[in-house]
Amino acid sequence: MPLSPPDLRRTPTLAAGIALALMFVVVAASAFIRLSLAADATAALPIARGVHRAAATFTAVVVLVLAVLVWRNAALRARVGPAAAAALLLTLALSALGVATGTTPPPPAQFANLFGGLALLALLAWLGGRMAADVAPRLPEAPPLGRLARLGIVLGLIQAALGAALATLWSTSDALALSAHVLSGLGAAALAFALGIRLVSAGAPIALGLIGASLAAPLAGSVSALLELAPAAALVHPLLGAATLALLARLDARASAAPRPA
Repeated sequence: MPLSPPDLRRTPTLAAGIALALMFVVVAASAFIRLSLAADATAALPIARGVHRAAATFTAVVVLVLAVLVWRNAALRARVGPAAAAALLLTLALSALGVATGTTPPPPAQFANLFGGLALLALLAWLGGRMAADVAPRLPEAPPLGRLARLGIVLGLIQAALGAALATLWSTSDALALSAHVLSGLGAAALAFALGIRLVSAGAPIALGLIGASLAAPLAGSVSALLELAPAAALVHPLLGAATLALLARLDARASAAPRPA
């Protein structure tokens, strides 16, 4: 039985949500693997690597399905076709990199995996937000909110790039890079917090997520730094940073969507 128009919109949106959830699993497993290697705790590494590999594989499959669904729907193709194609290309590139470098990738490949994964996560969040914009409640003052969200995304991606470089390419004692990483993260968190406060009055569900992630991410980062990478905080910090980035991307997608006809 052919899908009805609402189903044609809901199915790709659901696929984007599933892929996004899987990417959070990838980020968590990747952080756990790095912590285990740093602490020389190798007992759980096979399980973590298995989870990472399975989640990454399922992500690739779901992103492929998402891209096909988008390109088969003319309306969605016009709105999010390039973004869906970019997500597919990035997924394929990360998959090829993972296959080529195996479980002991060189530092540049580790950097590409870390930063590329977070970029893909943000892109999937944006895709889901844009496809859901037609049925989601309108946001107040959408254009200004979108501009602030985009600035937050830029700062979040800068923080992610610097964090990935510090974890793989540079020494964590590089004061300049570490300071830039901290400041860009605080900037992204401050914007997310301000946007969340603004959206509380509108009753937007995303508001609480923005406020919570923006407060928790810097706290987890501070704890992991002050307590010499306290394991729990060091594991949670990248997840909270990824959540902040995803929420900002979703907000930008909704705020920058074309107005619905009256």
